[in-house]
Amino acid sequence: MKYMSADPKGVPMKTMLEGLEQKSGFTDADEISHHDKRIHFMDKHDVEMQVLSYGNGAPSNLEGQRAIDLCKKANDTLAEYIEKYPDRFVGFATLPINEPEATVEEFKRCINDLGFKGALIMGHPKNGFLDQDAYEPLFAAAEALNAPIYLHPSPVQSDVYQAYYKGNYPDVTAATFACFGYGWHVDVGIHAIHLVLSGVFDRHPNLNIIIGHWGEFVPFFLERMDSILFADHLQHSISHYFKNNFYITPSGMLTKPQFDLVKAEVGIDRILYSADYPYVEPEQLGTFLSELGLTEEEQEKISYANGAKLLGLDK
Repeated sequence: MKYMSADPKGVPMKTMLEGLEQKSGFTDADEISHHDKRIHFMDKHDVEMQVLSYGNGAPSNLEGQRAIDLCKKANDTLAEYIEKYPDRFVGFATLPINEPEATVEEFKRCINDLGFKGALIMGHPKNGFLDQDAYEPLFAAAEALNAPIYLHPSPVQSDVYQAYYKGNYPDVTAATFACFGYGWHVDVGIHAIHLVLSGVFDRHPNLNIIIGHWGEFVPFFLERMDSILFADHLQHSISHYFKNNFYITPSGMLTKPQFDLVKAEVGIDRILYSADYPYVEPEQLGTFLSELGLTEEEQEKISYANGAKLLGLDK
């Protein structure tokens, strides 16, 4: 699963990738053929099941029939792989999000025909966020299918990069600042708030969205938004939706202060354990939860039960 393309006017993808490799040693560890390494990591850290999805510039960010065809091919390839190891892997769909009608059809196909458990959307459409009217059928389908949507970071748009992240420092610093160092996490948090403010969860109260990296900065500001952000058009407070329609994962950021904040703001029942493999491979993955002073029931919820319930694995 290689990076396919990058906007030449946008974030310098090559520079960002070089920075990622320099920091983590990551090169092509996400190749689907690296089964032995993936299973070894899971067994080493007592990971029973892993959710697989396409990253690294998935075809979802393309346009037109090319995007539709490549997303179908990506999903079919992933389904064939999962079919070989059904006790260890489940899948999230890749969707051609710049083609809204095709997005809904492919989502339904992946859930109903391929047995996937949700969808992962990297970033957002080229013309804005998913709170546009054109994506109302997507959320209606997700609610009807009882399938969550994971909002995953993606390189920020060119104008955002130029205005906010370029500075008097090396290009690799600007690129990583704009992406996995800070910027694309803020972007996902803003996207999530867009969805809340659009009223999508009032229209679809059983819709579930997943966001990673301890909530992409949102939990820190829930009290502030409840008290001062004018949102009287909504049926509930802003924090209500994050406590009832969002699931939060650490994405391998195994840090106690952030966990304590998320636990206090959204509750144990909305936290899913995750490692963000292969980009982050924390050594303490198998021991972190035992260091937090949780009850056995709370550990079980975070490590498996919450995810099993959300993805229908407990049936």
